[in-house]
Amino acid sequence: MARSKVKLAYITNDAARRVTYKKRKRGMMKKISELSTLCGVDACAIVYNSRQDAHPLDEPEVWPSRTGVERVIEKFRQMPEIDQNRKRMDHADYLTLRIAKEKEKLKKKRHDNNEKEFQLRMHDFMLRNRLPENLSFFDLNNLAYHTDMKLREIDMRLQMLLEKENKEMMMDFAPSSGPIHGPHHPLESGESSGKNMNHFSFMEENNHNNYNSGFDMILGNARIN
Repeated sequence: MARSKVKLAYITNDAARRVTYKKRKRGMMKKISELSTLCGVDACAIVYNSRQDAHPLDEPEVWPSRTGVERVIEKFRQMPEIDQNRKRMDHADYLTLRIAKEKEKLKKKRHDNNEKEFQLRMHDFMLRNRLPENLSFFDLNNLAYHTDMKLREIDMRLQMLLEKENKEMMMDFAPSSGPIHGPHHPLESGESSGKNMNHFSFMEENNHNNYNSGFDMILGNARIN
């Protein structure tokens, strides 16, 4: 069973907060130990207890030891200042990064909603053969743009199907051992290939004209409004 996503917020219940503090602290110390061992890097951890009754002069919990923490901090201080600040992040930087990520999610969600709304409007338009009367000029332009994109996708799909059909026909009628003689052979007369080509050309032109008529109606409504 997958673990549920934990809401990142301050735990107001004192007992639950103390239990979470012990579990997360133990897990963090374990991860730091694994990071130092597996990757061969110097790491340390300093954790202050947040209890209300804690004395200000209480010693914080450290890993691996007080001496080890002092050694890592001293090594960090000896580095150039530009290297020290390269990947440093304070609370404000963290919030800025989170806000940027949430804005990107919101942008993607709005795009998905616009796509779904366009599909619903196009479905309603194909059923009623008319657009709703409450559409603004911006909505009509947006609908016309999406319609044009869909028409391009349909044209590309039809072209791919036509090319695939032509390849399959060439493979079906290709001689296996030698030339096949006869006045009614499809490759010699060109009747079968011509009919198939005309059939797909008719389908492509018919579908394109149907969608173009709907596209012209949308643009006509936009001009009238």
